[in-house]
Amino acid sequence: MRPNRIPVTLSRLLLCLTSLCWAVGAFGQTKPASTTTAGKATPGAIRPIQPKTVLTPGIVSPNVVLPQSLTGRVGDTTRVARKDSTGDAAFQTTVKYQAKDSTIYLADGQTVELFGDASVIYGDISLKAAYIRLNYITNEVYARGRYDSTLKKNIGQPIFQDGEGKYDTKEIRYNFKTKKGKIQGVITQQGEGNIRGVSVKKDAEDNLYIGKAIYTTCNLATPHFHINASKLKVIHNKQVVAGPFNLVISQVPLPIGLPFGFFPFPKRKEIGVSGVLVPQYGEEPNGRGFYLRDGGYYWAVSENLGLQFKGQIYSRGSWGLGLSSAYNKRYRYSGSFNLAFNRNRSGDRIDRTQQPRNDFSINWAHSPVPRGRGSFSANVNASSNSYNQFNSYTGTNAYISNVAASSVQYSRTLGQYARFGANLRVNQQFGQVNPTTGTRENGKTDISSDFNFGLNQIAPFALRGGTGRWYESFRFGLDVSGSISVSNTIRRTVDTTGLGFPVVTTNSSVTYVSTVERALDSAARAQAILNGRIVTDPNLIAFSAQNAQAIWNNRVVQARYSIPITLPNIKLMRYINVTPGFSLQGDIFTKKLNYTYVQAQDAVRIDTAKGFFPSYNFAVNASANTRFYGTFFVRGKRVEAIRHTVAPSISFSYIPDFTNKVFGLFQTLPDSGSLAGLPDYRRTLSVFRGLGGSSGTGSTQSAIISFGIVNQLEMKVRARGGDSTGSDFKKIPIFDNISINGSYNLLAPDYKLSPIAVSANTQIFKNVSFNLSSTFDPYATRPYGGTAYYSLLAATSGLTALPPNSYSQYILQAAGYTGREYVRVPEVYALQAGQGLMRLTSMQAYISTRFAPKQAKQKKGVGGNGVPNVNVNDATVRAINQNPELYVDFNIPWTVNVSYTFGLTKLNPEISQVVQALTLTGDLSLTPKWKVTFSSGYDFQYKRPTLTTIGINRDLHCWEMAFNWTPFSGSNIRTGNYSFDLRARSSILQELKLSRRRSFYDNGGFYR
Repeated sequence: MRPNRIPVTLSRLLLCLTSLCWAVGAFGQTKPASTTTAGKATPGAIRPIQPKTVLTPGIVSPNVVLPQSLTGRVGDTTRVARKDSTGDAAFQTTVKYQAKDSTIYLADGQTVELFGDASVIYGDISLKAAYIRLNYITNEVYARGRYDSTLKKNIGQPIFQDGEGKYDTKEIRYNFKTKKGKIQGVITQQGEGNIRGVSVKKDAEDNLYIGKAIYTTCNLATPHFHINASKLKVIHNKQVVAGPFNLVISQVPLPIGLPFGFFPFPKRKEIGVSGVLVPQYGEEPNGRGFYLRDGGYYWAVSENLGLQFKGQIYSRGSWGLGLSSAYNKRYRYSGSFNLAFNRNRSGDRIDRTQQPRNDFSINWAHSPVPRGRGSFSANVNASSNSYNQFNSYTGTNAYISNVAASSVQYSRTLGQYARFGANLRVNQQFGQVNPTTGTRENGKTDISSDFNFGLNQIAPFALRGGTGRWYESFRFGLDVSGSISVSNTIRRTVDTTGLGFPVVTTNSSVTYVSTVERALDSAARAQAILNGRIVTDPNLIAFSAQNAQAIWNNRVVQARYSIPITLPNIKLMRYINVTPGFSLQGDIFTKKLNYTYVQAQDAVRIDTAKGFFPSYNFAVNASANTRFYGTFFVRGKRVEAIRHTVAPSISFSYIPDFTNKVFGLFQTLPDSGSLAGLPDYRRTLSVFRGLGGSSGTGSTQSAIISFGIVNQLEMKVRARGGDSTGSDFKKIPIFDNISINGSYNLLAPDYKLSPIAVSANTQIFKNVSFNLSSTFDPYATRPYGGTAYYSLLAATSGLTALPPNSYSQYILQAAGYTGREYVRVPEVYALQAGQGLMRLTSMQAYISTRFAPKQAKQKKGVGGNGVPNVNVNDATVRAINQNPELYVDFNIPWTVNVSYTFGLTKLNPEISQVVQALTLTGDLSLTPKWKVTFSSGYDFQYKRPTLTTIGINRDLHCWEMAFNWTPFSGSNIRTGNYSFDLRARSSILQELKLSRRRSFYDNGGFYR
């Protein structure tokens, strides 16, 4: 029927109209982007957002089915390149992209638009921005930020990263295939510097061509200084080449410019980066004059080696050269080497008649990482006698140091039981300063090369699994060692000192070396030193190339062996441990002496025989030790008890009389002529006398009882507000250690009791360290030299004159004498002579403390030095950790270090040598950017300040300023100096807020 057809017709009409609307809408959406004749997208063509094609992550599933036109090209947020469909134009790896707000897939099937915290990752290339457009056909990506009307600034600016290169930009267009790009408003870091530019082009080799560029090492938005260049080329990982440029400081351009510039930035190595070392300038008015020093070049040779070449020059003719190196091999070893040579000439003007002074210094430190069976280490500190005095780079300790010790060791284990090692040692004593010339004299140098080989102790009677039998702990081993030593102390061909009788040498001349004369000579030199005069030691020669042959001919070659034997331990009364032992050892010599009495000359002829001559001695010993406690209960408000821990020990060692002819180690001269009246032990001489080794110059028979006692005192204190349950108690040490040690030789002809050593150490108030060591002589002393009058024990009334070389054991007290030398009186104790219980011969005391804010004490960093853990592999950070005292830490408000040193040596009852000094070092932050450093002290012996330095440091972010002044040098020879330094800082130091502390050094002065 007709009425039924109207709805069908209407339905068809509505369907056609709907199809037409869809067609119009589809036609509008598939309109292609504007293209050039080459078919590429026009730069800057940004499509409007099409609401009907918006895929919102919060609404549309990631697995949404796309239209047929997009399938095979776009999938979710990841697309994989398909070489078979797109050929060379396609992406060659996975492209990952995402956006926070929305993702738009354009109907052309070629372009994706990302809005809100968008990111694209293609291999090692990543791009983040507020808006990103990605075209699959042209392989281009475009990104820019957006303006936030609420914050009233641009946000989401593009951040482009290609491998290690990172670029902060305003707008970027980049082609993934050609790896070329165009950037607007770039900020990037290359090496130690920041590069900024208005327009940038990037080529396929990652080189940058920047217009209207600035280059700076300051990382602030408005840098303190920069180089302004119209054109800049950055060659990837190599250098920056600038066109015409000028320097701008605090936004003020300097009027002087340069036509071009070259700024290298090689790849940073762990050992550092190559570059020029800017010299430090200043003046030493009374010394070497104006100077430029510590300038040169640092060469990062490789990842494991860096070399530093430095020099210095002074206006009054002095100059110096230095070579420093640092090396490391990860997981194997690390070290440093420093070599310095200075030719010094000081005075108000250059005097051609003045002899210049040559100084040198060698420092080598090598530390292995424990691994494997072998180990090599070195700690070498060698220098000329006056180097530290005139060229102190490191501080007060180096300036006042009178000794230097060096050693190089190598050791290796061979299997489970064998081992061997070698050691080279150099010990230097720089001597005393001559106040007239200002140089050190009587310097002594000893060099020895040692080797050792050993077998670890083995237990031959131990059974597998162990049964606990007493004989299973029996052990024995083997140790062999030797050395070749040379010294500039020339030894006599035959040492006749102290013999007390005439000697005929190989040239038949008769010589007599008096013990008294020798002692008087030593006393004269000691008195001269006391009076400020220097007397040259006739037994010393200069350690130089001219004397090399004489020093080598004076060498001493010796070897030693020992067979340690451990016997089973014994337990007595449950608390006493007894350990018996037996040892066998000896020396091997390359020469020995033969003594013959020549009656015609009434003297002794000493001949030297060369060859292979072993000696030996053995000893039987036993030791016992225990430990017990005593507690004194105080029951006070806070102090609960005081505990005393005592650990006594005693040992006995017996060595037989090797002077017996059966051993062949000693010869006994006849009791006749000039030898008549001498005791037997003075006529019994070792055939190896004066040749080194362990063989003594007299009888080696001994029965020694060694004793010692260690005490510890600690206090049990209740914490504030604590209860009496004991849970709130804590132990506070009063003395960590008080020890007394000595020995007594039952068979010694005289001086049976050894000097008594007393030492103590403790911590006071947690941050005060106290150390004390002293030595006491139990025997009485008497003066001798010239003619002296003494009262005798046998005849207390009256005075009796005795010859100056008398050895009477009854001498107690001098009524009058000439000379200032003293000798110990055998078998007469100081207490018997009325000289006190014992006589103090030496004492050293050291007290130190450090004051700092609580946060500074709790501060932890790399190596525990308070340095933040920033790139610990960087060479600069390692240097800070190894030498924290050379850097200023602006993070700590203030620190104060105080130490007091006291040293006493009693040459005799009337002459003492005292070393006493108070040292004060620290720093104070006046503001977060200003810090004052200081180092000073007072020498109580010379009654004047010690080496004093005052420094002012200013943290200028990318710059550092330092002023150092040395008003007092602690010496008549060295006077103060000053220096000023202003230079750019490295970026790593900006992060750590540290400035390099310019070390004082210096001969020369501020005051005239």
